Amino acid sequence: MTNLPTKPETAAPTQVEEIPTWRDLADRFRDVLKDIAGDIGVIWKKEGKELEREVQARLLPALNRAKVEIDRLITRLEERAKKS
Repeated sequence: MTNLPTKPETAAPTQVEEIPTWRDLADRFRDVLKDIAGDIGVIWKKEGKELEREVQARLLPALNRAKVEIDRLITRLEERAKKS
């Protein structure tokens, strides 16, 4: 007496998918990386624009002050040049 299960008589043959070659795998990997790089590029551009707005809001007053100071220095140097 055996307690082993009986083998089914109508066993469906297992189908093996086509095994990809190394070149196919490399192409798939490259495609995935291109997709990831594209997504990262979009995110960087979006964040870069937001960062640019923030930096511009902070830097514009400082740049205007620097412009005024440079103009003052230029006028002083022009006055000195006229005196000599």
